[in-house]
Amino acid sequence: MNSETTNTKSLEKKNDRNRLFLSLKEKKIPTKYLYDELGSKLFEKICDTEEYYLTRIEKNILDENSFEIIKTVKMKEFFELGSGSSKKTKVLIKEALKINKYVKYISFDISKKALNMSLKELKNISKKLEINLIEGDFLKDLKAANKSSDTRMYLFLGSTIGNFQNELAVKFLSKLSKVMRKDDYLLLGVDKVKDIEIIKSAYNDKKGITEKFNKNILSVINKKYSLNFNKNNFKHSAVFNEKKNQIEMYLMSKINQKIEFSDKDLVYFNKGDKILTEISRKFTDKALQSLFKQSLLRVNKKFNDKKNFFSLYLLESTK
Repeated sequence: MNSETTNTKSLEKKNDRNRLFLSLKEKKIPTKYLYDELGSKLFEKICDTEEYYLTRIEKNILDENSFEIIKTVKMKEFFELGSGSSKKTKVLIKEALKINKYVKYISFDISKKALNMSLKELKNISKKLEINLIEGDFLKDLKAANKSSDTRMYLFLGSTIGNFQNELAVKFLSKLSKVMRKDDYLLLGVDKVKDIEIIKSAYNDKKGITEKFNKNILSVINKKYSLNFNKNNFKHSAVFNEKKNQIEMYLMSKINQKIEFSDKDLVYFNKGDKILTEISRKFTDKALQSLFKQSLLRVNKKFNDKKNFFSLYLLESTK
């Protein structure tokens, strides 16, 4: 092995640590690693828990307003980002099929398991429905959402936009806005600021499913980066940051421990040290107005539940 090869491999391993953000004082693991096959299954179970209001309320809003949404958009094609199982989207697809000879549905998700669940959920709806699956990271590869010749509605549901810090949210939505044609729309789901205890409970369910979901990220990166994390040495913690209006999900070390990389480099944890695995921002109307303006989007219609816990925004591009 020559010195150039050795240096390249050493750089790759250093980049591994940088990608995981484990060498920082405030340690992080990218949220995308939550969604392997098991993680996707666990998230579907979280959505069915009593405490996790987001999915239930968003689905109710869709059920009540699907006719109005499809009447406004008059589209023939759906492009869903981070589709998950597509259970919520089904009502929109069925409504679109009532007025179109055919409908195309494109599911773009980082999880192969989620794409398979989506296909299973939708494949028997109608022979007039064409389903395309794209496996990938839409943050890195939004060019997969190339412009279509048909009017398209982009879907970004579940308040996934809340997992992005504001700078990344603006960058992502701006890119999407530039892909959108004049008659295209974006249907965006957002979770709103509300009673803190209601929010906290959604990420600390009594059955402990969120804890399993959170800890599973360690198994994912163990496999991907040949690490030696022991899930039993960490505990799940989800707290609400009132200054930033966001849930912060952590794994907290229960003991003093060290994690070894394959090049023998070590990352040390003291008891109580935390790894940030996910944020989930909760929005005020004022914050959303600013986000949309910065992202070259304008509101066509807004749909809420009665308590204003959650909102769906039908957005147009202003580019």
